Parts: sequence; C-alpha cells; structure tokens
Amino acid sequence: MNASAILSEFDKLVNSGVVIYNDEQEIIEYTDGELKFQFCLTSALAKKPTIQMSSPESDKKNEPQPQKIEGSDISITGFEIGEASSTHFLVANKFCWARPHLMLVTSDGYQRQYEALSLSDIKSVWHILSTMDNDYVAFYNCGQDGGCSRLHKHLQLIPTPKNIFASFLDLEDAEEPNVPFQWFYRRLDPQNTTPVTLLKVYNSLLDEATKVGRHRAEHASIALPDAACPHNFILTKRWMIVLPRRRAGINKEAGANAIGMLGYIVVATQREIDNWIRLGLTGSLGELGVPK
Repeated sequence: MNASAILSEFDKLVNSGVVIYNDEQEIIEYTDGELKFQFCLTSALAKKPTIQMSSPESDKKNEPQPQKIEGSDISITGFEIGEASSTHFLVANKFCWARPHLMLVTSDGYQRQYEALSLSDIKSVWHILSTMDNDYVAFYNCGQDGGCSRLHKHLQLIPTPKNIFASFLDLEDAEEPNVPFQWFYRRLDPQNTTPVTLLKVYNSLLDEATKVGRHRAEHASIALPDAACPHNFILTKRWMIVLPRRRAGINKEAGANAIGMLGYIVVATQREIDNWIRLGLTGSLGELGVPK
C-alpha cells in the first residue's frame, strides 16, 4: 500500500458518493493579535455527527444501521482502504475536509478514544506516515474534551496544512508563535526515529501535559479507569506535539480538534466563522486548552 494507491482508493469512494468531500473549499484568513488563523469553509461537514449523537438511543429505529465491528461506534464497512497492520485498519473518513482524509482505526472495537496511545497505535501511524510520499500529519483527539466525535479509538491523517502555528518546527531558527495555551513539543531526528522512540517521546510529552491539565477538563470521562488526560497529539515526520485540553468547544459552533488548535479551523458555514470572530479567536483557544 503506497501513497498513490491510497489516494486512488479515496477518490473512488468520493466518486461513488460513499465519502462526502467537497473540493470547492474556501480558505479564509483572519489575524487576531499576533496570530494568523485559517478557516477552511466546506459543506462536507454539514451532516457530521457529534459524540452525543453516536449513542444507541439516538439511532433511528426504523432505518437499517451500518455494520460495525463488536464494541465499535464507527462503521468501516464500505470505507476500507486497507489493513495498516495486524492491529489497525486504514479507512476513509466519511466527512472529509482534505484529500485524502484518512482514519486509522483499531481492529479491537473496545479500545476507546479517551485512552492514551499505545505502541501498536504509534507503530501503525508511523508506518502510514512513512509510506506517504508527500507531507502528511497525523493527529489524535483524546477524549470528549479533546474534540473527539466517536468513542472507538482512531487517529486521523491528512496532508499537512500550510502556515499553521506549528510550522515553525519545520525550520531551525524560526520563532515560536505566542499561542494562548500550553503545548509541549519535540523535534524528531529522522535518522533515529522508531516507533519505540516515538512512544517514549509521546509518554514524556503526555506526562508534561498531564501535570498542567489533569484536573481541568470539563467532562467526567477523566474519571474512567483507563482515561488519559484529555489532549491532542499531532505528529509529522519531523516533530510531535502534545497539548492538554479543557474543553472541546466554547459553544456548538465554536469547537476545535487537534488541527483547529494549530489555527486551521474547519467549518461548514460562514455563521460559524462569524461566531468564532465574535467570541475572539485567540482567547477562545486559550479556553479550549490550558492557558499559559
């Protein structure tokens, strides 16, 4: 499975109507203080559900439900691209804002999105990142306060957006932007990066994030036995970021996943953009993360 094969399979799913993707996206830039934000306006997210909508009580009883593996609330049937490893499937995201927009889903449907990443997660995502010819970013929205919309454990991969807050990590002498939240990062040595070393880096960064964010999350999932501190994990071939989260959103029209916390906010309507601007972009991200 190589990059061209993955993209070809993704395009087939889009053309068949199984995957919802609109390539007529509009990028709208907005500067707030020292930071430049980018809104990706796309109609593909108009019908995307939230985590509250994925409970059995909310299903329409008279409509056939898509097949799911045992324990899962994500249907991968019809969205499969390939087996990434013995522990993970690579599938297309149903609601896409990138080409391609991929999900790396655990084969075990009982693994949960509020758990920390494991060695098998890191192995699988690093394999896909290393496979892709172009520059891709992987991310993980850990916990409801981290911006997840499904409980079955999964990472996501997209081509790396340009000029995000983390872009300074691609340059040796670039100045770190003054983001309004605490984040912890490490540049990677491409010559000495393995899944085992990546897991060590991740655990170290997660420890730092947990120290400042452990008891500040909005929801009670943090009290679950296997729950990690709600956080976002972002990984490229050159760097890793872990940032603790307190809330998934300010309101229903102003929420952010891992990439949104880096200033690339995907929205379905102009009204959402207006809402973000009214609330204050920089201040809002400080509320979603742990303020400095």
